Amino acid sequence: MSSMDRPLDEAVRRRRTIRRAAVGIGIVGGAVAAFVIVLGWIRPSIDLARHRVGVVDRGPIEATITAIGHVVPRHEQVLTSPIDSRVERIHLTPGAAVAPGEPIVSLAVEEADRELEKLDEQIALQENARRRARLSLESTIGDLESRRRIKELELRSHELDVEKNRRLHEAGLITEDALRGAETDAARARIELEQLATRMDTERRSLEAELEKLNLEVEILRKDRADAADRRRRAVASSDRDGILTWVVADEGAAVVRGAELARVADLSSFRVEATVSDVHAEQVEAGLPATIRVGDRLLRGRVSSVRPAVENGAVAFEVDLAEASHSALRHNLRVDVHLVTDRREDALRLPRGEVVHVPGEGRCVFVLRGDTAVRTPVELGLTSFEAREVVSGLREGDRVLLSDMSNHAHVREVRIR
Repeated sequence: MSSMDRPLDEAVRRRRTIRRAAVGIGIVGGAVAAFVIVLGWIRPSIDLARHRVGVVDRGPIEATITAIGHVVPRHEQVLTSPIDSRVERIHLTPGAAVAPGEPIVSLAVEEADRELEKLDEQIALQENARRRARLSLESTIGDLESRRRIKELELRSHELDVEKNRRLHEAGLITEDALRGAETDAARARIELEQLATRMDTERRSLEAELEKLNLEVEILRKDRADAADRRRRAVASSDRDGILTWVVADEGAAVVRGAELARVADLSSFRVEATVSDVHAEQVEAGLPATIRVGDRLLRGRVSSVRPAVENGAVAFEVDLAEASHSALRHNLRVDVHLVTDRREDALRLPRGEVVHVPGEGRCVFVLRGDTAVRTPVELGLTSFEAREVVSGLREGDRVLLSDMSNHAHVREVRIR
């Protein structure tokens, strides 16, 4: 046996075995580390402190439609210009307290005074025409009445002649032609008297109709005059109730047309809400619908009082009467969220409002906390309110659910919680 084939020393063989084992352990450790790194890449993690978490509970839930509204006075008087004129004087500024009858804006009244003078002249002319018509009627009827009396006398005379000639004819003293002539004269007088009576009736009716027409025209002019006088009086705009002046025309000397707004006086002790919602929900919005008004962190109840029939700019406008119209949180022109209640469940599983991911093949999903893991869970949702969603299936009461946006993790089944 040569020196090359001499057996290795036992100590050397032991050292080589230890080295081989150490290399194997290193390789296995590296593989495990790589596996852990890859697993961390496959199962992403999130910091729970940076996410919202909601708990599934049980209770009533309402399906709502969200609208945008603003608070307005329940009672507001809009003062408009009664005439075409110009602003002569502004007596009060917005924010001022207003008493009934207190002047707010005064308009120039020269044109209104001229209108009253013109109407007075027209009334005088019509009354004069009415007097003339009455005199004409009385004169015409008087003349016809005189002629009627004369004609009655003539008829009586002819009738006496007929009676006399009839006796003479019977005695053979006159011819039958003479009798017939007397009868003809009497008949003619009787016809003329009837014609005269008919004419009198026609003239009376015609003149009475003319008088009625003139009377009506005078009454119309008097009403116009009363309206003009009322407009003249209202040229000094004032409120008919206590309130606060919320708006007034800006400039003295400004021209205004009839019907233009001059001022607004509001009773700021009670309010209502005017709101609009997309016309997509037009068929669901109707008078009597319950409503919840969010004012800051307060919720006020109300009910839809009226819905405007026309859709304007893709929106439906409606008004809400509040159960607490004088609540201290209400302010004039305050913007509020209005939630119209279209349906209600008295006992339902409720999930607080949050983000829901959509997964192909699974539909809506949420991530439910299970120990140190958030598990993607398909869920079926029902009614939706402004605070919560109804859970039809997929979750249990007490489940803790991530409400934050998890769309970046929608492709994985589980997410580790740090």
